[in-house]
Amino acid sequence: MKNVSRVALRAGALLSALALVTGCSWLRADTGYERSPESRPLEVPPELDAPSQSAVMQVPEPVAAAPAAGSNAAFAIDDTVDNAYRRIGVSLARIEGVEVLQKADALSAYNVRYQGEEFLVRVTATGNRVQVQAVQGDGTVVGSAAAGDLLTKLRSRLG
Repeated sequence: MKNVSRVALRAGALLSALALVTGCSWLRADTGYERSPESRPLEVPPELDAPSQSAVMQVPEPVAAAPAAGSNAAFAIDDTVDNAYRRIGVSLARIEGVEVLQKADALSAYNVRYQGEEFLVRVTATGNRVQVQAVQGDGTVVGSAAAGDLLTKLRSRLG
């Protein structure tokens, strides 16, 4: 009887060790998740593995666009140079954020600082009209957003 109990004890210990080593996989039921279609590798259809060559997907060549509101918003008005120059001076004084640094009466230009940028607002005669534009000291046109914004405000005030 002692012999039988030793064998039973050894068999019980062996089964316990086997259950611990296998992680109780015998006790878990198969959930079916392992064979679900979501766990299969991704299959790419043959027509999607290369970019489309149709004309619809071609990027068009860039076209020169019209200047944005903030770029060069120069404008012309029906007035004399002297009168337009005086009216612009009054308007610049009334626009918030504009600092008139200098007046150049001989050039009909105001040196202004607006939105952190410094440029000239110049009045020139073009036939029987007057052109108002933002320029740098060397005469090149300023195309910044600040200059465009200021000229747009001036245009609305001068009509």
